[in-house]
Amino acid sequence: MKEFGYQIYSFQHAVEAYKIADILAENNVCSAMWADWWGFKMEAYDGIRENVPMVHKAGACAIVHSDSDLGIQRLNQEAAKAWADGRRVGIDIPQEQAWVWLSANPAKSLGIFDKTGSLETGKNADVVLWTANPFSTYARAEKVYIDGGLAYDLNDPQTWPVGDFELGQVGEGDSK
Repeated sequence: MKEFGYQIYSFQHAVEAYKIADILAENNVCSAMWADWWGFKMEAYDGIRENVPMVHKAGACAIVHSDSDLGIQRLNQEAAKAWADGRRVGIDIPQEQAWVWLSANPAKSLGIFDKTGSLETGKNADVVLWTANPFSTYARAEKVYIDGGLAYDLNDPQTWPVGDFELGQVGEGDSK
């Protein structure tokens, strides 16, 4: 899919990507989509909740993303919503395949899959271990490893990040 003399690798906010999923697949173009944002403005009226799984089923590179600062913190749940919407209409994608919407496919769209996006020898990877299935709303990050080091441990408050709104505040049990 050559446009204006350069290669297109990814479409963003592609709420109607399901309409051209076969063309995306043929041209190895990724589509970054919201899990269920549709109908909120004129250009999103034809968006459907099954968009992501339909693009995946067509063999195209599907990506789940969010513009929301809250949604991005729960991107695993965004992917779970898209996965569940697909199952509801008979598109049965194994969860491990749906996980590529958050890992391998974004790396492919950025042209860095040779460096990251999957757990393989020689690649860079940050890893999250979950308390439950990461597609569950009850799952919490238990341990987070960044660049090979433990950066967060659910059971060790010393590793918990401090938000900007907490700076300068007296913490629970602190005397000052």
